[in-house]
Amino acid sequence: MSSVMDIAQPAYLLLLPLALLPLLLRRRARLDYPGLELLPADRFSDAIAWGLRVLAALCIALLVIGISGPHLPAYTVERIGQGAQMVLLLDRSRSMDQSFAQQPLQPLGAAVRGETKGSVARSLLKAFAARRRSDYFAMLAFSGRALPTLPFTNKPALVQAAINAGSIGKALSETDIGRGLSAALRLFEGRPYDGSRIILLISDGGAILNADTQRELRRLLRHYRVTLYWIYLRSRNSPGLEGAEADDGRNDETAPERALHRFFSSLETPYRAYMADNPQALEEAVAAVDRLQLLPIRYQETVPRRDLQSTVFGVALVLLLPLVLVQYGEVVQWRGRR
Repeated sequence: MSSVMDIAQPAYLLLLPLALLPLLLRRRARLDYPGLELLPADRFSDAIAWGLRVLAALCIALLVIGISGPHLPAYTVERIGQGAQMVLLLDRSRSMDQSFAQQPLQPLGAAVRGETKGSVARSLLKAFAARRRSDYFAMLAFSGRALPTLPFTNKPALVQAAINAGSIGKALSETDIGRGLSAALRLFEGRPYDGSRIILLISDGGAILNADTQRELRRLLRHYRVTLYWIYLRSRNSPGLEGAEADDGRNDETAPERALHRFFSSLETPYRAYMADNPQALEEAVAAVDRLQLLPIRYQETVPRRDLQSTVFGVALVLLLPLVLVQYGEVVQWRGRR
């Protein structure tokens, strides 16, 4: 925790010597002929007079400090919560701009009805990230190549902006899931193993990965100890991930998503797939992932800057009140006749 006060405009502190004026200047008597030297010494009254001078000096000093913008700077604290280090791997191919394979009988609402797979996915991801305040998120989009969007951060505003940025630009027809997944795994390079490590792949396509790519992905998944979740957005002509022909590979050329699912299922690291053919199914899949992988994780939280200007002005006002009361409570002797 930061306990050192900082000043926003230190140039105003050059006015601090003005606080010495009440201590250096003598107050002019209110009477024309006071004759105070004839009175005996009154140490109690002298102490009160000096006390009022000190109050006036402190009041001026606080006013100068107040206009200089005193504050406690922002700082970060380490907390322990429940969460994960998560990479959002979002497909940006042209097919994500199409609608789902099925339209739900009871759509989620007017905001979702008729939207594309990509727009619905981004909307649900924003809500998903907003709920997981303790997570560290990174984001990477891919089509024909990997498009890094956001390094790991736990700042919600940056995560929301990165998800929104997933819709910027023109989508491409190519989809290289192997390259995108490899780039997503390398984002864990150099990071401490804290909490769960997750890659959340959201895509409507598949791929028949060559042997070299498969070996590389197996190695990276083992090395970084990452759990893979795939939310597959089924297109209209897709047979889905499961079926009688899914295990024998007979239709890999026409259904590459089944080939990819079979490869993921053969991994030595944890993997789980969710298939969504409408917005409601996608929402249920995201909610299912949200319920998983809540392990202890250390994260940094930024405590915002605390403004002290109002506090300083308040103390100055308190010191000013007795000076005002003394000023208006002073008895002024009338002038005698000459």
